[in-house]
Amino acid sequence: MMNSMRHILMLYTSYQMKRNLTLILLTLTLTSCFFSDYESEKIKSSTGNFKINATVNRTDKNADNYADVIIHIYNKKNEKLTELNTGAGDANRWAIGWTELGDTIVLQSSDIGNKAWSLEKRRTD
Repeated sequence: MMNSMRHILMLYTSYQMKRNLTLILLTLTLTSCFFSDYESEKIKSSTGNFKINATVNRTDKNADNYADVIIHIYNKKNEKLTELNTGAGDANRWAIGWTELGDTIVLQSSDIGNKAWSLEKRRTD
């Protein structure tokens, strides 16, 4: 009687493990198939003259910018001034930010290396 209980317990445990493993694999498969586009929060420069954020198109494989890291540049009033395709790919590690002083955007990418862009505030008459 004791042996049959152990056998049933082992079968039940084996069934649970298979079921759990199946659920985990199914979840991983579904989440990897349904990527969503990425958009970071806006980051203000140290001078306060500009803000930037990054986006990545992860869904439209036919687009020219698929998986590219795009930096969007905004003024103080949160109006979009322009966007910059950095040439960095999203498949690798990357980060954007500002230098501690001034209005220089810094991109650190394991794909293309480090890049920087200096911005100048235009004077209005």
